[in-house]
Amino acid sequence: MKTLIATLTLMMALSVPAQAEPANCEQIAELAKSIMTARQKGVSMVEMMGVGEDGSLTEVIVVDAYEEGRYRVEANQQRRIADFRDEWFMACYKSRKGN
Repeated sequence: MKTLIATLTLMMALSVPAQAEPANCEQIAELAKSIMTARQKGVSMVEMMGVGEDGSLTEVIVVDAYEEGRYRVEANQQRRIADFRDEWFMACYKSRKGN
């Protein structure tokens, strides 16, 4: 369900370009990586929600990141950050390919 929501959000975001939103899948993946890195380092959701505009793709990625827990072990944090980045890249790639 989470992947479906992410894909639908991406499809809408990519079809209506916003001025401050990432333009391609690599940028979206890097944005997701940055957001999850902040999540794993303990930055509050309140602070992160101030980064994007209401209803923006950034806000959607922040909510997605904060629905997950934080890991204590650095290796686990890094693995989750990489996986989160790749999940968003995959959702973007599939939405652009029509899958």
